[in-house]
Amino acid sequence: MASESANDENTQTTTQESREQTPVVSRKQIGIRLLYTILFLFILGIVLVIVKLVAVFQFIYLFSTRKPNESVRQFSNKISAYGYRIFRYITLNESMRPFPFSDFPPELEPSEEQITFD
Repeated sequence: MASESANDENTQTTTQESREQTPVVSRKQIGIRLLYTILFLFILGIVLVIVKLVAVFQFIYLFSTRKPNESVRQFSNKISAYGYRIFRYITLNESMRPFPFSDFPPELEPSEEQITFD
């Protein structure tokens, strides 16, 4: 019985510690975040359409010239970084609002120098 009481006290302490670590958020803040999330879901839909169009254009260009368009590669790398930032924001993994509420994100990593078709 003494060990059960000690376990209950440890559980209560752990629960209190976890409450202290997790800040309480007001419903108003949650609602505002939800509205921004809905906005960014709409923007993400546009970004996905742009990515599809860029991919189709890049392959048409690739078929006709047999080499990728470097400007389009750089643009698509930047737009994919932007999509990644939106995903992080809408899944509550990042607090900073994506562009246009902050700077457009830089490339996450550079494009490969040579693309292979294995």
